[in-house]
Amino acid sequence: MSTTTRQPMLPSGTPGRHRLRGLVTRRRVVSSLALAFAASLLVIGFQESQEPGVELRLGRPAPVLSVFPVEGAASLRQEPIGGQLADEYTGELEIDGRPIPLDQFERPEPLQGDNAPAVRGLSGLNQVSFTPGPGKDISSLTPGTHTVRLLFWRKVGETSAQAQPYSWSFTAS
Repeated sequence: MSTTTRQPMLPSGTPGRHRLRGLVTRRRVVSSLALAFAASLLVIGFQESQEPGVELRLGRPAPVLSVFPVEGAASLRQEPIGGQLADEYTGELEIDGRPIPLDQFERPEPLQGDNAPAVRGLSGLNQVSFTPGPGKDISSLTPGTHTVRLLFWRKVGETSAQAQPYSWSFTAS
């Protein structure tokens, strides 16, 4: 006499199918789908959230590390406008189609020493920035939407004639 147990066969000939019927219920399927949907909304919410100092890249070219004000943000009319570029890049700004003269840019002072960016062929923090104010081409921004165009190029081997543009808009209040 054999001691092996045989699984019961269903009319369709599939062994053990009765076990799945208890596990897979309509309620469990609906609950699982609802949980998956809630989890995806949570992920999207975290990706879309913006805390101060955190910004999304929004399809920016790789050399443009950040811009300020952030794309689509509301900003005060006297706040700095510009961008942070990768180490080997420099650039210029246009605001509402008006080129900003180089002498009105705010560039950080280069560090001193053997490992200073200037010694390595780089200047400052690779930030291109302009703040509207008295005595400048743009003394104050009017309330409303403004478009900034950041023209950037490699410091070595390229000139401003080979600049690549990146544009974004913000709202001044």
